[in-house]
Amino acid sequence: MKHINKKLAALFLVLVVAVGATACGSTIGDMDIAKGESAVYIQEDGKVSYGVAEKFDKDYYDESKLEDTINKEVADYNDGKKASVKNAITVDTFKVKSDVATLVLEFATTYDFSTYIKEYNKVESNEFFMGKIADNSDCKIKGDFTSPDKKKDATTKEIKAMEDANILIIKGKYKVQLDEDVKYISSNCSVDDDGIVTTDDSDENLSYIVY
Repeated sequence: MKHINKKLAALFLVLVVAVGATACGSTIGDMDIAKGESAVYIQEDGKVSYGVAEKFDKDYYDESKLEDTINKEVADYNDGKKASVKNAITVDTFKVKSDVATLVLEFATTYDFSTYIKEYNKVESNEFFMGKIADNSDCKIKGDFTSPDKKKDATTKEIKAMEDANILIIKGKYKVQLDEDVKYISSNCSVDDDGIVTTDDSDENLSYIVY
């Protein structure tokens, strides 16, 4: 595994978050994802989908060993005390095609997704949060906010006051689809005609989606 592409190893050995690609015919929710893009799909029932696709084009890459590593990581989480339900994580897709390895994981709850990201992927608690605004204690909420149609703005103070609303706070560039209505996005995010939010591509700034 020491020769595996750094970005692949980061996800598959559970160190970072990233997602799938259409080069291998994979989608998450209604999103088509090009190689190198990342995505998260938050469903109304609390399930979450996410995955990764990266180049897998070296002779020394071993598909079988990589798949075994993925399955072991998922089994370790499911058998541990942190899992909220049986089979809290399932592997929806793993394949290597056209020199691209694609992985899509399904999480039974937003809790399991959050726990996996923070404890297994080693994402700092001040760089990721998913849940009610009232329950956020580690991530700073700051900046300017606007509704997806850009017809209404909100201040940081107004967003913080929406304690019963949910918020996704994340660092890095992602495509995000939600079954629920998006109320506000931070000014460094954009939204397309299908309601897909794209977060800031900076590794320094946090992006916010209120729903």
